[in-house]
Amino acid sequence: MTRSRAVDFVGFSYRKGKSYVQRTTDRVRQSGPGVQGRPDVLVFRRYADVSVVARDPAFVVKDAGWFDAHLPGWRQSAGMRLFGTHMLFHNGASHQRLRRAMAPAFSPARLRSLREVVRTVTEQRLALLAEQPSGAVVDLHALLTAPVTRSTGCALVGLPEEDGPRVHELVQPLLALLDPGIGLLTLTRADRAANALRPCLDALVAERRARPKDDLASFAAASLDDDEAASALSLGLAGGFDTTLTLLDYAISGLLTSPARAAVASGEDTAVNTAINEALRLSAPIGLITRIARHEVTVGSVRVPAGQEVMAWICDANRDPEQFPEPGSFEPQRPASRPLSFGGGPHYCLGAQLAKLEASLVLPAVLRRFPRMTPAGPMRPNDRINVRGWTELPVTLAP
Repeated sequence: MTRSRAVDFVGFSYRKGKSYVQRTTDRVRQSGPGVQGRPDVLVFRRYADVSVVARDPAFVVKDAGWFDAHLPGWRQSAGMRLFGTHMLFHNGASHQRLRRAMAPAFSPARLRSLREVVRTVTEQRLALLAEQPSGAVVDLHALLTAPVTRSTGCALVGLPEEDGPRVHELVQPLLALLDPGIGLLTLTRADRAANALRPCLDALVAERRARPKDDLASFAAASLDDDEAASALSLGLAGGFDTTLTLLDYAISGLLTSPARAAVASGEDTAVNTAINEALRLSAPIGLITRIARHEVTVGSVRVPAGQEVMAWICDANRDPEQFPEPGSFEPQRPASRPLSFGGGPHYCLGAQLAKLEASLVLPAVLRRFPRMTPAGPMRPNDRINVRGWTELPVTLAP
Protein backbone atom coordinates (compact mmCIF):
# COMPACT_ATOMS: atom_id res chain seq x y z
CA MET A 1 0.00 0.00 0.00
CA THR A 2 1.34 3.44 -0.92
CA ARG A 3 0.86 6.37 1.38
CA SER A 4 -0.53 9.59 -0.04
CA ARG A 5 1.77 12.58 0.21
CA ALA A 6 0.62 15.49 2.35
CA VAL A 7 0.08 18.61 0.30
CA ASP A 8 0.27 21.61 2.58
CA PHE A 9 -1.26 24.79 1.13
CA VAL A 10 -2.26 26.40 4.41
CA GLY A 11 -0.17 25.23 7.31
CA PHE A 12 1.79 22.26 8.54
CA SER A 13 0.85 18.61 8.42
CA TYR A 14 -1.82 17.83 11.00
CA ARG A 15 -3.28 14.46 11.80
CA LYS A 16 -7.05 14.53 12.11
CA GLY A 17 -7.57 12.96 15.50
CA LYS A 18 -9.88 14.61 17.98
CA SER A 19 -12.48 16.95 16.55
CA TYR A 20 -12.19 20.64 17.38
CA VAL A 21 -15.05 20.26 19.84
CA GLN A 22 -12.79 18.04 21.96
CA ARG A 23 -9.94 20.55 22.12
CA THR A 24 -10.42 22.28 25.46
CA THR A 25 -9.26 25.51 26.99
CA ASP A 26 -6.62 23.49 28.84
CA ARG A 27 -4.57 23.51 25.64
CA VAL A 28 -4.53 27.29 25.70
CA ARG A 29 -3.82 27.42 29.41
CA GLN A 30 -1.00 24.86 29.28
CA SER A 31 0.69 26.04 26.08
CA GLY A 32 3.36 28.69 26.02
CA PRO A 33 2.78 31.96 24.21
CA GLY A 34 4.28 30.41 21.11
CA VAL A 35 4.85 26.69 20.58
CA GLN A 36 6.40 24.76 17.71
CA GLY A 37 4.03 22.58 15.70
CA ARG A 38 6.92 21.71 13.37
CA PRO A 39 10.43 23.15 13.39
CA ASP A 40 9.56 25.69 10.69
CA VAL A 41 6.07 26.68 11.94
CA LEU A 42 5.39 28.75 15.03
CA VAL A 43 1.95 28.24 16.58
CA PHE A 44 0.00 30.76 18.67
CA ARG A 45 -3.14 29.97 20.64
CA ARG A 46 -3.64 32.74 23.20
CA TYR A 47 -6.06 35.55 22.45
CA ALA A 48 -3.55 38.39 22.73
CA ASP A 49 -1.04 36.64 20.46
CA VAL A 50 -3.57 35.53 17.85
CA SER A 51 -4.97 39.06 17.75
CA VAL A 52 -1.52 40.42 16.91
CA VAL A 53 -0.98 37.86 14.15
CA ALA A 54 -4.39 38.64 12.63
CA ARG A 55 -4.04 42.42 12.71
CA ASP A 56 -0.36 43.40 12.59
CA PRO A 57 0.79 44.39 9.07
CA ALA A 58 4.08 42.68 9.87
CA PHE A 59 2.29 39.43 8.97
CA VAL A 60 1.16 38.63 5.43
CA VAL A 61 -0.74 35.74 3.89
CA LYS A 62 0.73 33.06 1.67
CA ASP A 63 0.31 34.29 -1.89
CA ALA A 64 1.09 32.97 -5.38
CA GLY A 65 4.74 33.94 -5.00
CA TRP A 66 5.00 31.91 -1.79
CA PHE A 67 3.32 28.94 -3.43
CA ASP A 68 5.64 29.15 -6.45
CA ALA A 69 8.67 29.10 -4.17
CA HIS A 70 7.50 26.40 -1.76
CA LEU A 71 4.97 24.32 -3.73
CA PRO A 72 6.06 24.22 -7.36
CA GLY A 73 3.35 22.64 -9.49
CA TRP A 74 0.46 24.04 -7.46
CA ARG A 75 -0.86 25.80 -10.56
CA GLN A 76 -1.59 22.40 -12.08
CA SER A 77 -4.39 21.96 -9.54
CA ALA A 78 -7.76 23.17 -10.82
CA GLY A 79 -8.94 23.52 -7.24
CA MET A 80 -6.04 25.75 -6.27
CA ARG A 81 -6.29 27.82 -9.44
CA LEU A 82 -9.93 28.55 -8.62
CA PHE A 83 -10.00 28.69 -4.82
CA GLY A 84 -6.37 29.41 -3.94
CA THR A 85 -6.10 32.66 -5.84
CA HIS A 86 -8.93 34.77 -4.39
CA MET A 87 -8.27 37.83 -2.27
CA LEU A 88 -7.53 35.87 0.91
CA PHE A 89 -4.32 34.75 -0.81
CA HIS A 90 -3.21 38.26 -1.80
CA ASN A 91 -1.35 41.01 0.03
CA GLY A 92 -0.95 44.75 -0.32
CA ALA A 93 -2.15 46.46 -3.47
CA SER A 94 -3.40 43.31 -5.19
CA HIS A 95 -5.46 42.38 -2.14
CA GLN A 96 -6.92 45.89 -1.96
CA ARG A 97 -7.82 45.78 -5.66
CA LEU A 98 -9.63 42.45 -5.34
CA ARG A 99 -11.36 43.51 -2.14
CA ARG A 100 -12.57 46.75 -3.73
CA ALA A 101 -14.06 44.75 -6.59
CA MET A 102 -16.12 42.64 -4.18
CA ALA A 103 -17.01 45.32 -1.62
CA PRO A 104 -20.06 46.81 -3.43
CA ALA A 105 -21.82 43.45 -3.06
CA PHE A 106 -21.80 44.03 0.71
CA SER A 107 -22.85 47.68 0.71
CA PRO A 108 -25.70 48.90 2.94
CA ALA A 109 -27.99 49.01 -0.08
CA ARG A 110 -27.19 45.41 -1.02
CA LEU A 111 -27.64 44.27 2.56
CA ARG A 112 -31.11 45.81 2.60
CA SER A 113 -31.97 43.83 -0.53
CA LEU A 114 -30.52 40.61 0.88
CA ARG A 115 -32.45 41.17 4.11
CA GLU A 116 -35.66 40.61 2.17
CA VAL A 117 -34.27 37.40 0.67
CA VAL A 118 -33.41 36.09 4.13
CA ARG A 119 -36.77 37.11 5.56
CA THR A 120 -38.76 35.57 2.71
CA VAL A 121 -36.91 32.25 2.61
CA THR A 122 -36.96 31.95 6.40
CA GLU A 123 -40.73 32.40 6.52
CA GLN A 124 -41.21 29.91 3.70
CA ARG A 125 -39.09 27.28 5.41
CA LEU A 126 -40.76 27.86 8.80
CA ALA A 127 -44.18 27.47 7.19
CA LEU A 128 -43.12 24.09 5.81
CA LEU A 129 -41.81 23.04 9.20
CA ALA A 130 -45.10 24.09 10.81
CA GLU A 131 -46.84 21.45 8.69
CA GLN A 132 -44.97 18.76 10.63
CA PRO A 133 -46.91 17.16 13.50
CA SER A 134 -46.11 18.34 17.00
CA GLY A 135 -43.36 16.18 18.46
CA ALA A 136 -41.81 15.40 15.08
CA VAL A 137 -38.04 15.03 15.06
CA VAL A 138 -36.52 16.90 12.13
CA ASP A 139 -33.09 18.00 10.95
CA LEU A 140 -33.17 21.78 11.21
CA HIS A 141 -29.86 21.98 9.32
CA ALA A 142 -31.38 20.34 6.25
CA LEU A 143 -34.81 21.95 6.47
CA LEU A 144 -34.02 25.51 7.60
CA THR A 145 -30.48 26.77 8.08
CA ALA A 146 -28.90 25.25 4.96
CA PRO A 147 -31.75 26.35 2.63
CA VAL A 148 -31.66 29.91 4.02
CA THR A 149 -27.90 30.27 3.60
CA ARG A 150 -27.94 28.64 0.16
CA SER A 151 -30.62 31.02 -1.08
CA THR A 152 -28.84 34.03 0.39
CA GLY A 153 -25.48 32.97 -1.02
CA CYS A 154 -26.96 32.51 -4.48
CA ALA A 155 -28.66 35.92 -4.30
CA LEU A 156 -25.39 37.50 -3.17
CA VAL A 157 -23.44 36.07 -6.09
CA GLY A 158 -26.18 36.22 -8.72
CA LEU A 159 -26.99 32.55 -9.25
CA PRO A 160 -30.56 31.22 -9.51
CA GLU A 161 -31.89 29.93 -6.21
CA GLU A 162 -32.48 26.48 -7.67
CA ASP A 163 -28.74 26.12 -8.29
CA GLY A 164 -28.07 26.36 -4.55
CA PRO A 165 -27.97 22.65 -3.57
CA ARG A 166 -25.63 21.62 -6.40
CA VAL A 167 -23.32 24.62 -6.03
CA HIS A 168 -23.19 24.18 -2.26
CA GLU A 169 -22.15 20.57 -2.75
CA LEU A 170 -19.38 21.57 -5.17
CA VAL A 171 -18.03 24.20 -2.78
CA GLN A 172 -17.44 21.67 0.02
CA PRO A 173 -14.32 20.02 -1.50
CA LEU A 174 -12.86 23.48 -2.15
CA LEU A 175 -13.23 24.43 1.51
CA ALA A 176 -11.22 21.34 2.45
CA LEU A 177 -8.22 22.97 0.72
CA LEU A 178 -8.02 25.33 3.70
CA ASP A 179 -7.24 22.47 6.07
CA PRO A 180 -3.60 22.05 7.08
CA GLY A 181 -1.80 19.01 5.74
CA ILE A 182 -4.32 17.96 3.10
CA GLY A 183 -3.76 14.70 1.23
CA LEU A 184 -3.90 13.89 -2.44
CA LEU A 185 -7.43 12.53 -2.15
CA THR A 186 -8.63 15.92 -0.85
CA LEU A 187 -6.79 17.66 -3.67
CA THR A 188 -8.29 15.33 -6.28
CA ARG A 189 -11.80 15.97 -4.97
CA ALA A 190 -11.20 19.71 -5.02
CA ASP A 191 -9.93 19.56 -8.60
CA ARG A 192 -12.99 17.59 -9.66
CA ALA A 193 -15.31 20.09 -7.96
CA ALA A 194 -13.49 23.08 -9.48
CA ASN A 195 -13.75 21.59 -12.96
CA ALA A 196 -17.50 21.19 -12.47
CA LEU A 197 -18.05 24.61 -10.90
CA ARG A 198 -15.84 26.78 -13.11
CA PRO A 199 -18.02 26.60 -16.29
CA CYS A 200 -21.04 27.73 -14.24
CA LEU A 201 -19.10 30.70 -12.87
CA ASP A 202 -17.63 31.61 -16.26
CA ALA A 203 -21.07 31.60 -17.84
CA LEU A 204 -22.42 33.85 -15.10
CA VAL A 205 -19.54 36.31 -15.46
CA ALA A 206 -20.01 36.44 -19.25
CA GLU A 207 -23.73 37.04 -18.83
CA ARG A 208 -23.15 39.86 -16.34
CA ARG A 209 -20.61 41.54 -18.60
CA ALA A 210 -23.33 41.69 -21.23
CA ARG A 211 -26.23 42.45 -18.88
CA PRO A 212 -25.00 43.64 -15.46
CA LYS A 213 -27.19 43.50 -12.37
CA ASP A 214 -26.76 44.43 -8.73
CA ASP A 215 -24.85 41.34 -7.55
CA LEU A 216 -21.33 40.12 -6.87
CA ALA A 217 -20.98 38.57 -10.32
CA SER A 218 -21.66 41.94 -11.94
CA PHE A 219 -19.22 43.81 -9.72
CA ALA A 220 -16.51 41.20 -10.30
CA ALA A 221 -17.15 41.13 -14.05
CA ALA A 222 -16.81 44.91 -14.24
CA SER A 223 -13.27 45.12 -12.90
CA LEU A 224 -11.63 41.67 -12.86
CA ASP A 225 -10.43 39.28 -15.53
CA ASP A 226 -12.07 35.91 -16.03
CA ASP A 227 -9.83 33.98 -13.63
CA GLU A 228 -10.04 36.62 -10.92
CA ALA A 229 -13.80 36.93 -11.27
CA ALA A 230 -14.38 33.18 -11.01
CA SER A 231 -12.12 33.00 -7.97
CA ALA A 232 -13.95 35.90 -6.32
CA LEU A 233 -17.29 34.18 -6.89
CA SER A 234 -16.00 30.92 -5.42
CA LEU A 235 -15.02 32.84 -2.29
CA GLY A 236 -18.39 34.60 -2.18
CA LEU A 237 -20.19 31.28 -2.38
CA ALA A 238 -18.03 29.65 0.28
CA GLY A 239 -18.50 32.53 2.68
CA GLY A 240 -22.16 33.00 1.85
CA PHE A 241 -22.92 29.34 2.47
CA ASP A 242 -20.78 27.79 5.16
CA THR A 243 -19.60 30.48 7.55
CA THR A 244 -23.15 31.68 8.15
CA LEU A 245 -24.49 28.14 8.29
CA THR A 246 -22.07 27.30 11.11
CA LEU A 247 -23.19 30.38 13.03
CA LEU A 248 -26.89 29.60 12.66
CA ASP A 249 -26.60 25.94 13.62
CA TYR A 250 -24.55 26.61 16.73
CA ALA A 251 -26.62 29.59 17.87
CA ILE A 252 -29.90 27.70 17.57
CA SER A 253 -28.51 24.67 19.38
CA GLY A 254 -27.16 26.78 22.22
CA LEU A 255 -30.25 28.93 22.61
CA LEU A 256 -32.62 25.96 22.87
CA THR A 257 -31.40 25.34 26.41
CA SER A 258 -30.43 28.90 27.35
CA PRO A 259 -32.26 31.31 29.69
CA ALA A 260 -31.70 33.95 26.98
CA ARG A 261 -34.01 32.09 24.61
CA ALA A 262 -37.11 34.16 25.34
CA ALA A 263 -35.30 37.48 24.95
CA VAL A 264 -33.86 36.42 21.60
CA ALA A 265 -37.27 35.14 20.45
CA SER A 266 -38.74 38.55 21.26
CA GLY A 267 -36.25 40.15 18.87
CA GLU A 268 -34.75 42.42 21.52
CA ASP A 269 -31.67 43.87 19.79
CA THR A 270 -29.18 43.54 22.64
CA ALA A 271 -30.18 39.95 23.38
CA VAL A 272 -29.98 38.96 19.72
CA ASN A 273 -26.63 40.65 19.12
CA THR A 274 -24.94 39.25 22.22
CA ALA A 275 -26.23 35.75 21.43
CA ILE A 276 -24.80 36.01 17.91
CA ASN A 277 -21.49 37.21 19.28
CA GLU A 278 -21.31 34.36 21.76
CA ALA A 279 -22.14 31.76 19.11
CA LEU A 280 -19.39 33.20 16.93
CA ARG A 281 -16.95 32.99 19.82
CA LEU A 282 -17.56 29.32 20.53
CA SER A 283 -18.04 28.27 16.94
CA ALA A 284 -15.69 30.39 14.85
CA PRO A 285 -16.35 29.50 11.20
CA ILE A 286 -12.60 29.69 10.53
CA GLY A 287 -10.57 27.77 13.07
CA LEU A 288 -7.09 28.97 12.16
CA ILE A 289 -5.12 31.39 10.02
CA THR A 290 -1.56 31.17 8.72
CA ARG A 291 0.76 34.08 8.08
CA ILE A 292 4.36 34.82 7.10
CA ALA A 293 6.39 37.43 9.01
CA ARG A 294 7.53 40.17 6.62
CA HIS A 295 10.23 41.25 9.05
CA GLU A 296 11.31 40.40 12.56
CA VAL A 297 8.56 41.06 15.06
CA THR A 298 7.80 40.21 18.68
CA VAL A 299 4.50 38.57 19.59
CA GLY A 300 4.06 38.55 23.35
CA SER A 301 7.41 37.31 24.56
CA VAL A 302 8.26 35.41 21.37
CA ARG A 303 10.66 36.71 18.74
CA VAL A 304 9.40 35.89 15.27
CA PRO A 305 12.15 36.16 12.65
CA ALA A 306 11.59 37.50 9.15
CA GLY A 307 10.15 34.85 6.82
CA GLN A 308 8.84 32.73 9.70
CA GLU A 309 5.61 30.86 9.03
CA VAL A 310 3.11 31.15 11.88
CA MET A 311 -0.21 29.52 12.58
CA ALA A 312 -2.76 31.24 14.83
CA TRP A 313 -5.65 29.21 16.21
CA ILE A 314 -8.73 31.44 16.35
CA CYS A 315 -10.88 28.71 17.90
CA ASP A 316 -8.43 28.44 20.82
CA ALA A 317 -8.01 32.21 21.21
CA ASN A 318 -11.78 32.52 21.54
CA ARG A 319 -11.63 30.12 24.49
CA ASP A 320 -8.69 31.75 26.23
CA PRO A 321 -9.58 31.91 29.95
CA GLU A 322 -7.48 35.05 30.33
CA GLN A 323 -9.85 36.84 27.96
CA PHE A 324 -13.17 35.07 28.55
CA PRO A 325 -14.29 33.93 32.04
CA GLU A 326 -15.71 30.41 31.96
CA PRO A 327 -14.65 30.21 28.32
CA GLY A 328 -16.24 26.84 27.57
CA SER A 329 -19.75 27.95 28.54
CA PHE A 330 -22.31 29.32 26.10
CA GLU A 331 -23.31 32.59 27.78
CA PRO A 332 -25.50 34.58 25.36
CA GLN A 333 -25.55 37.56 27.72
CA ARG A 334 -21.77 37.71 28.04
CA PRO A 335 -20.88 41.45 28.09
CA ALA A 336 -18.30 43.18 25.91
CA SER A 337 -17.07 40.03 24.21
CA ARG A 338 -14.76 40.56 21.22
CA PRO A 339 -14.10 37.19 19.57
CA LEU A 340 -11.67 36.94 16.66
CA SER A 341 -14.03 34.81 14.60
CA PHE A 342 -14.00 37.10 11.56
CA GLY A 343 -10.25 37.67 11.70
CA GLY A 344 -8.75 41.14 11.75
CA GLY A 345 -6.68 43.71 9.92
CA PRO A 346 -6.89 44.00 6.12
CA HIS A 347 -8.32 40.47 5.86
CA TYR A 348 -11.24 41.06 8.21
CA CYS A 349 -14.20 39.13 6.79
CA LEU A 350 -15.95 41.21 4.14
CA GLY A 351 -19.20 39.33 4.71
CA ALA A 352 -19.30 39.65 8.51
CA GLN A 353 -22.25 42.03 8.50
CA LEU A 354 -24.23 39.81 6.14
CA ALA A 355 -23.67 36.78 8.39
CA LYS A 356 -24.84 38.73 11.44
CA LEU A 357 -27.81 40.07 9.49
CA GLU A 358 -28.95 36.56 8.57
CA ALA A 359 -28.60 35.39 12.16
CA SER A 360 -30.49 38.42 13.48
CA LEU A 361 -33.47 37.47 11.32
CA VAL A 362 -33.40 33.67 11.53
CA LEU A 363 -32.84 33.22 15.27
CA PRO A 364 -35.84 35.22 16.57
CA ALA A 365 -38.05 33.84 13.82
CA VAL A 366 -37.43 30.15 14.50
CA LEU A 367 -37.57 30.51 18.30
CA ARG A 368 -40.78 32.51 18.05
CA ARG A 369 -42.45 30.02 15.69
CA PHE A 370 -41.49 27.00 17.82
CA PRO A 371 -41.29 28.24 21.43
CA ARG A 372 -41.21 24.70 22.88
CA MET A 373 -38.75 23.19 20.38
CA THR A 374 -36.09 21.04 22.08
CA PRO A 375 -32.84 19.33 21.05
CA ALA A 376 -33.31 15.78 19.77
CA GLY A 377 -29.68 14.71 19.91
CA PRO A 378 -26.18 16.04 19.36
CA MET A 379 -25.23 17.99 16.30
CA ARG A 380 -23.05 16.07 13.87
CA PRO A 381 -19.83 17.93 12.92
CA ASN A 382 -18.22 17.90 9.51
CA ASP A 383 -14.76 16.37 9.14
CA ARG A 384 -12.84 19.57 8.39
CA ILE A 385 -10.29 21.16 10.70
CA ASN A 386 -10.42 24.76 9.53
CA VAL A 387 -13.77 25.68 7.97
CA ARG A 388 -15.78 23.97 10.64
CA GLY A 389 -19.45 23.31 10.99
CA TRP A 390 -22.20 20.72 11.25
CA THR A 391 -24.04 18.40 8.91
CA GLU A 392 -27.07 17.73 11.13
CA LEU A 393 -29.08 19.64 13.76
CA PRO A 394 -31.81 17.32 15.12
CA VAL A 395 -34.65 18.95 17.04
CA THR A 396 -38.09 18.01 18.30
CA LEU A 397 -40.70 20.45 17.01
CA ALA A 398 -43.35 21.87 19.31
CA PRO A 399 -45.40 25.00 18.51
